[in-house]
Amino acid sequence: MSAGQDSNHSMPLESSQIITCVLPDDGTDRILLRILREEKSIIRADSVSCRGIAVLREALSKKDRLPESTLVRMVTVVVLDTEAEALFAYIYEKARIGRPGGGMLLLSKPVMSTLYSLPEG
Repeated sequence: MSAGQDSNHSMPLESSQIITCVLPDDGTDRILLRILREEKSIIRADSVSCRGIAVLREALSKKDRLPESTLVRMVTVVVLDTEAEALFAYIYEKARIGRPGGGMLLLSKPVMSTLYSLPEG
């Protein structure tokens, strides 16, 4: 088995990182996915709806109960290891993570992923 190949399959692997964004449910995820596709040709990204509790927001709750959660969007992007740092900074800017309530951004350790492409057309 050569480096960069799965021992059970002949699919080539590439060193990648996963960027995860937790964004408010205000349409920022859709805008970010469109920008990533149009400006960076990134197609290995998705967005899912989930519930979250803001760490820095004052949370009202009843005694012995968790604070009320809110709807958020989690965007996951798989990116080549060599492009991860630059794309992380790009996403921070484009998703406006630094604004109040703007969300959070995480970058994983390198992982191996399969190549992914869409046919022309």
